Amino acid sequence: MILKGWRITDPAYASSPEQMMSAEGAFLFGGRWTSKGVRVVYLGTSLAQASLELLIHLGRADILRTYHKMVVAFDEALVQHIDLEDLPGDWASPSMASSVQVVGDAWVEEAGSPVLQVPSAAIRGEYNYLFNPRHPDAVKAKYGPITAFQYDPRLVKE
Repeated sequence: MILKGWRITDPAYASSPEQMMSAEGAFLFGGRWTSKGVRVVYLGTSLAQASLELLIHLGRADILRTYHKMVVAFDEALVQHIDLEDLPGDWASPSMASSVQVVGDAWVEEAGSPVLQVPSAAIRGEYNYLFNPRHPDAVKAKYGPITAFQYDPRLVKE
């Protein structure tokens, strides 16, 4: 079965699929699931999920400007899953210095799969994907075209 993940980025970092999938942002800043210095790409399991994940990190009216989106398709066999029962109780805390960074860091280090499905802290019951662009099987992913994405202006009342 083919699965899809969605990537939304600032147009300044969306000139090519390779740039969108470079993992430079996570490398420079880290995230919930990985420490600074670890290269992964965060993908939403749907366009809506990806847009919400970006939205909660921006928190300003400038979110309404145009971004770029791209779908990433990969075989389900390339995905490793995390069992919620194996995560620490504070895995969804608002802090980006999360207790689950060690989980993502270990997954990248072990290189067991190119994709890791992780639970979303933004919407319980939904998921995101971590994509390791340096995994040998990462080349099996297929990238869709890069197109414009814009939030509905009704999201922000000024």
